[in-house]
Amino acid sequence: QSLVREVAEREIMPRFQQVVRQHKSDGSILTAADLAAQHFLARELGNLADLPILGEEMPEDEQQAALAAGAAGLWCFDPVDGTTNFLVGLSHFAVSVALLQDGQPLLGVTYAPISDEMFSAVRGGGAWLNGERLPLRRPDSSLARAVVLVDLKRLPPALAAALAAAPPYYSQRNLGS
Repeated sequence: QSLVREVAEREIMPRFQQVVRQHKSDGSILTAADLAAQHFLARELGNLADLPILGEEMPEDEQQAALAAGAAGLWCFDPVDGTTNFLVGLSHFAVSVALLQDGQPLLGVTYAPISDEMFSAVRGGGAWLNGERLPLRRPDSSLARAVVLVDLKRLPPALAAALAAAPPYYSQRNLGS
């Protein structure tokens, strides 16, 4: 958790609303904060455990190589989750880090620096917000009453159109992070 907070303080927040951006080959935005935070996390996570590293801003061939080599363990992170929000000054962005083993999450940490909210979870150990255990809620089995987080533009067009025309859920949101 301290590492995730540190990358936000050192590499991300000093660049908030003062960003230099470029576009990746898929059209998504890449900022100087993404690159600086990714470099920091790759170095520091590698110091914690010498495992393959998969960062969102890595080229696809490097991501695929990390996935192939990461069965025994893999650091996976998004240095600025919600880059567009970060770029335009919206507060919904975070740093997300996970440790995976055999494709399954072992632990995860997400830090939202604007609200100073540190979410963490350990498989079998519960989830936490700023050091306080989050309560378990019994999931509602009815999709018709669910509020879902869906980014329709990332779905196949036919599926996105079907969901927009006749959503099987109560309401849809896309916060960007």
